[in-house]
Amino acid sequence: MNGAQFNEKIVEVSKTIFSYCMAKTPTREEAEDLCQDILYELVKSSKNIRNQDAFYGFMWTVAGNVYRQWCRKRAKIRTCELTDDIPAEVIINDDENTDIYFLRRELSLLSEKYRRATILYYIDRKSCAEIAHILAISESMVKYLLFKSRKILKEGMSMERKLGSLSYNPKIFVPLYMGSGPNHFWDFMQSKIRQNIVSACYNDSLTAEQISLETGIPLPYLDDDIKALVAKQILIKDGTHYKANIIIITSECTDEINRNAASYHHKIADSIRHFIETNLENFKQISFTGADFSDNTLHWQLMTFVLAAITLFQTNVLDTNDASEFPETAWGDHAYLWLVEKDSGLNNRIFNFSQENSRQGDRIHFFDYLPHPKGDHHDFYGNTRYVNILCDIARGHLDNVSEYELEAVAEMIRKGYVVKENNTYQVTMPVFTMEQYAEAVQLARKFVSEKLGEVIQELDQLSIKILNEHTPKYLQKQVPGIAGADRFVHAACIPISILVDRKFLNTNWNPLEMPTTFVVLNQ
Repeated sequence: MNGAQFNEKIVEVSKTIFSYCMAKTPTREEAEDLCQDILYELVKSSKNIRNQDAFYGFMWTVAGNVYRQWCRKRAKIRTCELTDDIPAEVIINDDENTDIYFLRRELSLLSEKYRRATILYYIDRKSCAEIAHILAISESMVKYLLFKSRKILKEGMSMERKLGSLSYNPKIFVPLYMGSGPNHFWDFMQSKIRQNIVSACYNDSLTAEQISLETGIPLPYLDDDIKALVAKQILIKDGTHYKANIIIITSECTDEINRNAASYHHKIADSIRHFIETNLENFKQISFTGADFSDNTLHWQLMTFVLAAITLFQTNVLDTNDASEFPETAWGDHAYLWLVEKDSGLNNRIFNFSQENSRQGDRIHFFDYLPHPKGDHHDFYGNTRYVNILCDIARGHLDNVSEYELEAVAEMIRKGYVVKENNTYQVTMPVFTMEQYAEAVQLARKFVSEKLGEVIQELDQLSIKILNEHTPKYLQKQVPGIAGADRFVHAACIPISILVDRKFLNTNWNPLEMPTTFVVLNQ
């Protein structure tokens, strides 16, 4: 395990370790001290970690050892000479220290309404009337909450509670999205705490207390995230229990699909190469602006039309590809949302799609090639001004650049979207009319339908079968839609990677040509 990997792990687990320390100590200041001691010992002992798989077990061993040393040191500090004013009973023995730990543990597992009432009464010394005012409930309800809390705490302290695997081996997921609107899901699910809450509730319906035990995070640190996940319909609340409302594709599921789909990848790659070689002249004869670009750039451009045709190809085993018929999300758009475990074939997802529309209805199509990008849809995403300027240049309507536009044009030149020749600005990507675009689309769709249709059908069936086996029954209605997105990996991304490895598709880009971006003019 190298230094960079170790540092990344330390950053990743620091919040979990601090939560552990908060549960073990009476004050935040002591928790911070204990957390620093644990992190220091981890760094000092890092050379003893064999590999990444051993990190979490090693981490919790170190944390336990440091905590025991901390308890012994703290017990020594408490020792003092007794006077007549201090009864012997105040000395905290090991049994009492254990009871305090169990009490803190159970208090952290109480649901919010019980926990707040208990803290206000026993720690903040508020009266029942004051608590009733603070919580906006009746005094009788306060008394009930306190009675119930005492009962829950007493029963819980005598129970043996085991932390779940996510407490020492948290998962990391990548949020994926296929739909019609802005991808709010990506930002919302960047939190590793939210990711692991959903993971904990995937195969089992859990209470908030059970989620806390499974993740190893005290409930006060989970409450807001659980509420947010329910509000965004990522979790479903059923009484006191929660269950995931989105599909999670684990490493095991991905590996199984990859093994079974491997025989198709080279077959599809061979078919795509043959199509591009035999139809390159037909593609050029469409006579779009840029048809005289280098053959390598035009190979990539024709390949983007094949990618789109594969993605949109309809089989009888998948749901519609019309995004307006996808499930409606809590953000108001129509999309499929799912999580994929990190390092489980995500490197195969080598393209990002985006379409940006100008005020005149012109479109910029992006197929960002992630391993070796030339062009990035994020340069234009949500930036209507840039989209309009680029489309104006594509139309030949931007000979005299205003001072307002000059900065944007200079940025586009720097990033390779625009060149200036003979005092005229030109885009460095193909430009299609609607008729030319339709002709190129038809060329690719005919190939996919006639030459790849049967293979795609088999891949769809394979993905659905395996994904169903790894998905809870109540979520299986989402499987066809998610399998459609997964099809893109096996029928498009992996075969394209094979063609790149064979050097048929070359990433030594022409500096004056965009290989995977084009404009369609609305005439």
